Amino acid sequence: MAEITKKSNEGNQFLSFFLKNEMFTVNVTYVREIIEYTQVTRVPMMQSFIAGVTNVRGNVIPVLDLPDRLGLGKSSIDKKSCIITIDTEVEGENMEVGLIVDMVDQVYEVLPSHKMDAPEFGSKIRKEFMQMMAKVDGKFMTLLDIDGILNIIDLSRVQQKYSL
Repeated sequence: MAEITKKSNEGNQFLSFFLKNEMFTVNVTYVREIIEYTQVTRVPMMQSFIAGVTNVRGNVIPVLDLPDRLGLGKSSIDKKSCIITIDTEVEGENMEVGLIVDMVDQVYEVLPSHKMDAPEFGSKIRKEFMQMMAKVDGKFMTLLDIDGILNIIDLSRVQQKYSL
């Protein structure tokens, strides 16, 4: 679909997307690319939020059902569903991971004046999955903490390298 290019002011650039009709964002420094939803092959004995693996240009990568990971319920796959591929480090090893989202929106410039602390209570998702909140152009959005979502013991089983 689209490759995200990192800009000089990358610390303030956030890709927005929707999960269960709510807007969330991730820092573009993590985003490798956005691809159309494609076949995801379930892997036995994995956590329920790990949708499986998929092939991205000859590389097999693990794919997380992001709404399910955040406790919002399973994804409802439709024509707007996408997989955001993320570059991250899990237990000291570089890794590419796919995140299923309902729909990608746009890239926002989030300035320090837009940011506010994540709420201590009242949120639908766990605090360790949130970096902070922001209000941009009159829209509230949750800035997700990719390290909090991915760098956990639950994911250690998908750390293996897959190859075709």
